[in-house]
Order: sequence, then structure tokens, then C-alpha cells
Amino acid sequence: MAPILRSRRPRIALIALGAAVAVTAVGGGGMVAAAVLTEDAPPCEACRGFVTGQLLRDLPSSVSSGGSLSVTLTPKTRTIAIGGRKVSSQTYGPNLMGDAWVVSPGDQLNVNVRNRLPVGYLPAGQWADKWFQPKGGHTNLHVHGMHVSPNAPSDDIFLDVPSGSDYQYQYAIPADHRPGIYWYHPHAHRYADMQTFAGQAGPIVVRGGLDDVPGIGNLRDRSLFIQNTMVVGNTTVASQSEVPSKRVIPVNGQIQPKVDIHPGESQRLRLWNASTERFLQIRPTGGEYWILARDGNTLTHPVRSTLLQMGPGQRLEVLVRAPRIAGQYPLIQTYFDQRPTPFGKQPEVKVATLSVAGPAQTPQPVPQNLSVQEDLRGASIAERRSVTFQQNPGIAEAYVNGKVFASHGRIKTVFRMKLGTTEEWILRNRSPEWHNFHIHINDFQVVARNGKAVTGQPNWQDSVTIPPKESVTIRQRYTDFTGRFVFHCHVLVHEDHGMMAAVEVVP
Repeated sequence: MAPILRSRRPRIALIALGAAVAVTAVGGGGMVAAAVLTEDAPPCEACRGFVTGQLLRDLPSSVSSGGSLSVTLTPKTRTIAIGGRKVSSQTYGPNLMGDAWVVSPGDQLNVNVRNRLPVGYLPAGQWADKWFQPKGGHTNLHVHGMHVSPNAPSDDIFLDVPSGSDYQYQYAIPADHRPGIYWYHPHAHRYADMQTFAGQAGPIVVRGGLDDVPGIGNLRDRSLFIQNTMVVGNTTVASQSEVPSKRVIPVNGQIQPKVDIHPGESQRLRLWNASTERFLQIRPTGGEYWILARDGNTLTHPVRSTLLQMGPGQRLEVLVRAPRIAGQYPLIQTYFDQRPTPFGKQPEVKVATLSVAGPAQTPQPVPQNLSVQEDLRGASIAERRSVTFQQNPGIAEAYVNGKVFASHGRIKTVFRMKLGTTEEWILRNRSPEWHNFHIHINDFQVVARNGKAVTGQPNWQDSVTIPPKESVTIRQRYTDFTGRFVFHCHVLVHEDHGMMAAVEVVP
């Protein structure tokens, strides 16, 4: 992910335990002091009325057994708790996020979607314009990042599950599927943004990979499922109804939770950016962080990082080594100027806190060899294509190569790719705001930014951020499945307003 603009660095405060404060640098970037190292966290206007600072809770999970997992999703209006506050929203179950699905390569995943969303529902503040059908309640399901068939009853996002109806999805997970973290959310055109913003989303974990790496698989495993919503009174409202400073950032349904860890201890963090449009650039204020995997793709070697960057829909697996001194170390979402309107200026705010306490542990080495990644930089290219993202804010339209995505029997396939071939696409952002390109079914390798080759280990992702007026070059090999699917901007309001296109893999 490219560096994301600028950040405002809050003040660093040293709270003395005695009359004197002594601070010395130690190897690896840690700090040793007779003090508690803290940082003034930015104020959170939207957090008023919520309980903050609770210990991070584990995600409720449904785990496969005997090679299969069968679950039910029932999207409907419910009263749930967000940060200790009772609110009304349209969710999959009793929590803001759905249960984590834990599966293995080769498993059969069966999901019964029972749509009980109200007909005619539009959340308060939602644009009642030409993009939304007069009767709401439509939904479907997408397993984001999963390499499964795009054909019904699998990951067919062209399906419509109307209110009051049920649909049985069946996903045959390939035996060689990449272990890692993925997620699920609605993909009904024109409704994906508001339904996901209301909480219809949940994590998927495919076992294996890093689970089997000594020094990682044996660590305490923490999941942070990060969402973005807004509450007015006791009801969640539409994603476009207010400026970002009034939106909260729930983590596992909590507000600004604490991740407990011992001094010097290493833990494995799984991070999901399940927000509809927020670009996360999280700056830790203490500890050491190594990126292990991105979008379900385990890196060849870990990468030390001082910023945890995820566009909407992206995921990271990270190893964190706690500071050697006890204290509260906020994880700060830095200021981000997404687009030149009040809706696009995301303020600096604390997302969570690394809460360091208890007996110290001896810091453990970070494993250096994680996986072997395919590299398409030397591959034979069957076709070169160009994808351009553009917008017309005046009429709330968004375009791929000058075209607005149309549904209801008017879907046109823009590209046809042959199974087993490799293609190179140049993705261009010709608008004044950030976009996040995502394609279904097959991941891609980023090979260049603004025409400059990407060096080092292969960079595989299923989503990639594109700053205004810039370009990204990707290569993708189409394996295992034929059929029709889509690519789009994962700023979901852009997708809903036309920034999506259908493609098809043919024999």
C-alpha cells in the first residue's frame, strides 16, 4: 500500500514514577525508562455516549468440523450493543458484526441467507436518488478475497435475495486455498454501502499457513475486526449522512478497546478493515510491528512497519512485540484527506490501545522465512488492459472506463480473459479522491506504481489503493474457475453509484 498522505503527531508525555525520569534507547527501537510512556490520544467527538477502554473481547466463532461448516445469516432490524450502547440496526445477528467462520482448505462452507430486511427500508439520511430502487430489502452475499467459484450457488454476486426469501449458498473451498483472513458482506448493487455500514459483515479465517510457523503459530492470537458506522439517537444511520468526525470506529463491536499484553511479549494481530470507505492508517505509539500477511497472502519475509495501512476491505496479519515498560500505547488513526469535501476529511482518532502490564517476558526473535510466493514479473502476458476510475460528483455518478455499471439485465461484460493465462492491467485514478481497486475470485500481484517497477518480494493483494491522479500496474493469473464476476472500487458508495464492471473468465 502506498504511503497515505500526512499525519499530525500528538504529544508524547512521560509520566514519572518517582522524582526523576530516566529514558534510554535500547536495541530494536524499544524504550527503557523508570516511567510510564504514554501519548495524548486525539479527542473522539463521536465517542460520547459510548463505553470506551474495555479489554478487547474475542470474536464469537463458528468452526468447521469433519470437512464442513453450515451457518445461517438472518439480516434484519435488531437492537444490538455498540460500545455498551443499545442501538437499532440491520445486522446478521445479535452483534454489530457476524460470527467469525473458521474453515480449512478443502472444506465445504454452506451459508443459508434468510433475508428479513424491511421492504422499502432506507436508513435516515440515505440518498433517495435514482440509484436506489423504490422498494428496498434486496441483498445477497460475497466472500471477499476467497478463491471459489463465481457461479451460483457459490460466489455469484449477481444473485438477488429479496426480502422474505431464503437462499442456500454453497462454497467448495479448494484444497490448495491460501490460508489467511478474509471476510463476508452483502454485494447487492446499490445497497452494499448502507447494509455493510449497518453492520452486515463478518470475518473468515482459513486455517494453516502462519499457524504452522514456529514463533508465530504459538503466539497469542488477537482478532480486531474494524468497522465504521454512525449512531444518531439510538439508531445507526447511512454512511453518507454526516462528516467522518461523527462516525465511530468499532473494533469487535467495542469502542477504543484495550489489547492486553505483557512487557516484551509478542502477539499475532489479525486486522480487518471492514469499513465501507475509511482508509485506515494506524500509527502505533509504542512497540515493534512486523507485517506478516496482506489480504490473505503470507509474505516471503516479515516487513518491519511503523504504519499499519489498509484501504477499505483490506486485511493485515501483524506480529507485535510490546514495549519493555508498562503503559498505555494508543493506536492512532492518523488524519487522512480522502477527498476535497467535508465528507472526506477523516480526523485523527484513537482506534484501540496496546495496554502493557504484568510480568515482563523475554523478547522472542521474529521468524524470517514465512512462505514462498509466486512471482509474475517474468510471466508471459496474454493481454494488456487499461482500467480508469472517474467520477461526476455533480450527478453522483462514478465510472469505469467512462461507463456506469448497470444492473437488472443490462450488465455488460467489459473484459473476457482465458483460463490459465496471465494479464497485465494498468489501473488509473482520474478523479480528485482516493479509490481502492478490488477484484473477485483471483488475487493479483502489484508490479508497478506510476510506471515505476515494484522491487523486492512479490506483493500479492486482492485490493489496492490508488491515490488521486496516480496509477498502479497489476498482473493476474486466472486459475481453476470460469464464469462472470466483477471488479470495483471498494469505497462502497462509489461501487453503488457505478464504479464497477463485470468480467468473465472463459475456457
